[in-house]
Amino acid sequence: MSSVQAIEKKGEGSGAGAVVGGILGGVLGHQVGSGRGNTAATVVGALGGALAGNEIEKNRNTTSHWEVRVRLEDGTHRTVRFDQQPSWRSGDRVRVENGRIVPR
Repeated sequence: MSSVQAIEKKGEGSGAGAVVGGILGGVLGHQVGSGRGNTAATVVGALGGALAGNEIEKNRNTTSHWEVRVRLEDGTHRTVRFDQQPSWRSGDRVRVENGRIVPR
């Protein structure tokens, strides 16, 4: 076996996290100061909350999988994907049968 590599794909934001974060940030920002300072704090809070909410949503939707690369006897490589961490380690002697990795 040539390598075992964890692959993490950051999720997509639907916009819901940004909306909720913007609302919460605006409400919290509105609690600060008075007059123009209050308005500025509300705007800054809404923007910061929207950015934070969007990132939180992306992190919640992150997916992981593992790619195991096997060097075949003819020198070519074959990659097999696993949704859960496999028990195989780099250097293990294995073979690929019907798209599955089996011990050699």
